[in-house]
Amino acid sequence: MLVYLKLGVAAVAVVGMTALGATTATAQSNILKAETSNPGAEAHAMTVVLAKIFKQKLGISTQVNDSQTLTRSAMKLGRGQIDWMPLPPHIYFFMTKGAKMYKKKLSKAAPEAAKNIRAVFSYSAVLFHSVTFANNGIKTWADIKGKRVFTGPPSGSAGTNAEAMIKVITGYSPNKDYTAIRLPWGSGLQAMMDGKLDVYVRPAAPGSAQIQQLGLSKKIRLLNAGDAVQTPEWKKWGSTPGRVTGVIPAGSYTGQVNSNESITTGGAIFQMAVRKDMSADLVYNMTKTLWANLDDIHKTAVTLKTIKAETPFQGMLTPLHPGAVKYYREKGLKIPARLIPPEAK
Repeated sequence: MLVYLKLGVAAVAVVGMTALGATTATAQSNILKAETSNPGAEAHAMTVVLAKIFKQKLGISTQVNDSQTLTRSAMKLGRGQIDWMPLPPHIYFFMTKGAKMYKKKLSKAAPEAAKNIRAVFSYSAVLFHSVTFANNGIKTWADIKGKRVFTGPPSGSAGTNAEAMIKVITGYSPNKDYTAIRLPWGSGLQAMMDGKLDVYVRPAAPGSAQIQQLGLSKKIRLLNAGDAVQTPEWKKWGSTPGRVTGVIPAGSYTGQVNSNESITTGGAIFQMAVRKDMSADLVYNMTKTLWANLDDIHKTAVTLKTIKAETPFQGMLTPLHPGAVKYYREKGLKIPARLIPPEAK
């Protein structure tokens, strides 16, 4: 699905699927191309909100191709087929190594593509919500043995992270101790609502409408990692770039039977990433504009309140774009040496 922010139109118009061309838009045409995840996801909200602000403040329109698998979008970014996207650091990490989802067919191409990606900012975006209906007898992670667990889309990084997290918490292996179901996000949610799944694992910001949708249909329970986050195995899980530990506050969802309980779980960082050869002036202006309008970003989407000016490099692995480096230096922020690219030194 293509979301296009038209010149002079504040509202977002949704039109049919459009194939992206082999060459990306340029600053001269004032149209940029971005890809993001499905509507309702935090990455989608971030992309659409920033695109709207860039249009209003800079006069730059963005074609946003949504409902995409970000591991594939990252390859497009590295190949110059799109201009920017929300990029989890662990995807970039796997690209640089030609590992995980890139291992079979893209082991050589992924590291080359990664060289052409730069970052603008990062933030703690999502926590893994592991949801089960209260009437199915699953009360703890130990109870998922032999059950059907949705872990994410095929070939996506969310499923890899979720299954690794489950392994740490329970010792269970996917498709051995439980059935790991991989479906597109929308299909996974529908399958859960139709009773075809026992557990639905979804990375989302606390208060997510996607999770609340389940709580409005039936009573739900969120599974708690608890003391598992204190183990050496969890520390190793969290050593992968972009993975974090967080807490879903008590009372986050209507219909949650354990709503008095704070849920400890894993989570993920997101970065706004751009192509390396994007104009330094353009990226500088985009960086300056997004931070100057942070209050409006927070008001537009409650799930984006984790974007904080105090921590623009949180969990960041991708080197910064020179345009972003220029802005942060002007603001007097200390930039970690590992994030300064060769072209900005």
